[in-house]
Amino acid sequence: MGYERALSALYLEESERVPQVEYISHTEFIAKISGLNPLEKPREAQSLAFTKLDLDMIWFTYTPLEDFIAKRYESIEVRGDSWSQAYPTAWRRIIEVKSIDEILDFDPFREWSIPPLEDLAEHFREIHGEYQSIYSGQLVPGGTYHTCLMWLIKMFGLNWVVKAAYVDPKGFERLLGRFGELSLLEAKAWSQTDIKAFISHDDICSTRGPFFPINWMRKYLFPWYKRIWRELKSKGIIVLFCTDGDMTPIVDDIAEAGADGFIIEECSNLNLIAEKYGNEKVIVGGVDIGRLTYGAINDVIDEVKRCLRVAGSYPGYFINVSGSIPDNVPLINLETYFRAVKKYGRKQRTFHRG
Repeated sequence: MGYERALSALYLEESERVPQVEYISHTEFIAKISGLNPLEKPREAQSLAFTKLDLDMIWFTYTPLEDFIAKRYESIEVRGDSWSQAYPTAWRRIIEVKSIDEILDFDPFREWSIPPLEDLAEHFREIHGEYQSIYSGQLVPGGTYHTCLMWLIKMFGLNWVVKAAYVDPKGFERLLGRFGELSLLEAKAWSQTDIKAFISHDDICSTRGPFFPINWMRKYLFPWYKRIWRELKSKGIIVLFCTDGDMTPIVDDIAEAGADGFIIEECSNLNLIAEKYGNEKVIVGGVDIGRLTYGAINDVIDEVKRCLRVAGSYPGYFINVSGSIPDNVPLINLETYFRAVKKYGRKQRTFHRG
């Protein structure tokens, strides 16, 4: 049922309950739900937990060309704090950039051995098939973590990227174009697979809004989004755009560029986005991870009710905790969250406090 519910929501068709997609890396919770030790069998435990939770779609992005980025870092570290014992995140130390010219002169097609389109498409088919077989009860989308600007942020760091963009706009436009072509190649390869949806991630916002002036983004960045997404949409693939931070100021531009939906964090204005786009776009997210981490049980229930009250009646809404669910979320709150989604997630309910 999960796969079919996800597909119905992606196509803006009505279903009996609100679908759900989560990025769960909570070691204890996955162990409890699955009955397996995720430290020994991480994927098997996660897959079984997702099935028992009756989730509908998984979070998935994959960029094999990221291996080239890793070579430019001094080291790759595994995060050792409370993020997740079983599903730790690899953190890279940003390389030392000596000048803006070093950034502006970089050409990935010159520096890296980029595989041809056919080889890349075949590789995507294999990887997606592997993940879809592991998470057989859920819809596995395609996806990239680097729609365009994220390439530069991960390689050089946000501060240097912003400096380069302001000091030499024309040079930066050329640089962005090189990486836009790289992402366009990936989009063409993904369009030759059988994916139904595609998560297009680019961190271009903070909690205070976009990193760059919106007019600058309209001139230099969003045209690349439009070109990249056109390749996917031409094959009927649903494009979901995702960024950290508050997407609200640019949501109209993202829609204009061709995104079929938005994956939003709690700092985005769910009310505004749902009211304007709920009947014509897919909307994923809105649940505040802070409520799950620091709130009481009633706070968690109220947060679920809030999101469902605002967006739950729209056909393309997926309830989702912003970002991911790490180990430091209290187990009782996490269990409460999933029970509340199951209890209140049926369509056409009226929600009351308490």
